[in-house]
Amino acid sequence: MSTSKIGIDVGGTTLKLGVVQNGLDIVYRDTRPSPHDAEKMAAELYDMIITAQQHYPGATAAISTAGAIDEDGCLDANQLGFEKAPVGPLLFEKLGYRIPIENDGVCALVAEHAVGSLKGSSSCLMITLGTGVGGGVIVDNKPYRGHKRTHAELGHMITHVDGKKCSCGQTGCWECYASASALSEMAGGIPPREVIDRVRKGELQDVWQNWVHEVAQGLIGLCSIFYPERIAIGGGLSNAGELVVGAIRDEVMRDPGYQSYYAPLQIVQAHFQNDAGILGAAALA
Repeated sequence: MSTSKIGIDVGGTTLKLGVVQNGLDIVYRDTRPSPHDAEKMAAELYDMIITAQQHYPGATAAISTAGAIDEDGCLDANQLGFEKAPVGPLLFEKLGYRIPIENDGVCALVAEHAVGSLKGSSSCLMITLGTGVGGGVIVDNKPYRGHKRTHAELGHMITHVDGKKCSCGQTGCWECYASASALSEMAGGIPPREVIDRVRKGELQDVWQNWVHEVAQGLIGLCSIFYPERIAIGGGLSNAGELVVGAIRDEVMRDPGYQSYYAPLQIVQAHFQNDAGILGAAALA
């Protein structure tokens, strides 16, 4: 059996393939534009997999993708303009066998749990703070699954009754208040990276504290359900390191229930960023 695994990260603009060895080392890469048509997407994925297998015979593959995947491998992804797109079935027709297709938040979680910041923890969470809020939950060393193998949509947990309208159709979703987009909105439209730069200079402190509080309140709610040992913070904002992660950690620890219920809880920076989807998919291959 080949020790090489193929992980493919399907994003709104780019398809990124990596051949992974030893769970961590990416020894081959292939990057192509993302088609926004199911037939073309399946054809491109097929060609990428076959090409990689020519270099690494016997390598098995799995896919990380934005959006939601049903039991049949059909994909709903706003970023790609897909609604029930039969990418999985079309790829099965070409390959002659099925390969795992998983949500990108879950793949990032799997990568961190296998070889990253969540390694060694049997009960843990990961959240990604980007355009939205993503992530997932590990329970007894396995990704948590709901009905029909659905993954946890952490960003669409309601934190504000009758709150802001979310793109998902609900109102008051956590990601409307805790995402990088929400931080930018709170700051009057200033891009998140500039907000971070100004916070480092001591500016925008009211905005910053309000945003950190929103993130922490959502995490406290998740802690009351899952009681994790460790939480990893990922996504673009986590690149600011302890400025973001430390502020969230401190705010969670100030919660009245922390010492009674959640301590000792570790809140850490996610290890992987750009390659999380590749590594997580490879771990599932």
